[in-house]
Amino acid sequence: MKVLLKMGLFGLICHCMSPSVMAEELKVIYSPSPASKNDTRFDYGIKLLKHVLEKTISSHGSFKMIPAKGMNVGRAIEFLKADDIETVNVIWTTLSESRESSLRPIRIPIRKGLLGYRIFLIKKQDQAKFAGIQALEELKELRVGQGHIWNDVVVFKKNGFEVVTGANYEGLFRMLVEGRFDYFSRGINEAPEEYESRKDKYPDLFIEDTILLYYPWPKYFFTSKNNHALAQRIEKGLRMMIQDGSFEEIFLEYHEKDIERVNLKSRRLFRIENPLLPDTTPLDQKVLWFDPINSSTIAL
Repeated sequence: MKVLLKMGLFGLICHCMSPSVMAEELKVIYSPSPASKNDTRFDYGIKLLKHVLEKTISSHGSFKMIPAKGMNVGRAIEFLKADDIETVNVIWTTLSESRESSLRPIRIPIRKGLLGYRIFLIKKQDQAKFAGIQALEELKELRVGQGHIWNDVVVFKKNGFEVVTGANYEGLFRMLVEGRFDYFSRGINEAPEEYESRKDKYPDLFIEDTILLYYPWPKYFFTSKNNHALAQRIEKGLRMMIQDGSFEEIFLEYHEKDIERVNLKSRRLFRIENPLLPDTTPLDQKVLWFDPINSSTIAL
């Protein structure tokens, strides 16, 4: 009897350990991924997502991150709308009403809204022209460059700016130095790295040093509408990281140097509206947002 019992228990253990019974490793297929070897725009999002998933291994199981290559944000969104989770199942991108309604947003700004603070890449010889700008209407007289599918295009146009668009990210830098537009509006976390990696190729490239433009511009992780499990896992991991301080550590690891470098407090601040923000944007949750005026990361 004891022998039969032991054999039965052994069989049950083996059955539970078989691949068909054990929880499958979660495939997290993410977008965007780098467009070139110089493209570091997505390093932060990739690292943050990895830490979010690691925080939740004990509650949700193991995972494997896989880049969805050769796919821009617009195409990735279409796959998410179709709930094609074998092609892509999570993206991070800026918020809009249409994205919030057609996808499932995790309403925690992954860069604390830092992307809404904009500085400009310009041609070096144009610095004096920008330094002389004292009013928002003067800035609107110049042409701003943006990617043609970027939501920023809508924001700028709704606020009365003249926008010149380009289809290729790398090509926008060439368009700037060739005079196709006057300034390339970038996040304060983007412009320094973009300048450093391209200043030899484009000697006339320069970071404008007197103006700071702001509009509320959060970036979220998004899943498909039906992917409740992954969305809940990501939100849980993010809130765990905020609680234990690891979110702030990664944020500062990637952004503190750039924040200090661009001298935010010495710049003239111009504010514009973001017509794309839905009412559900958690603007009242101050802990989720970067504050350049009161931030301890900025030297007085």
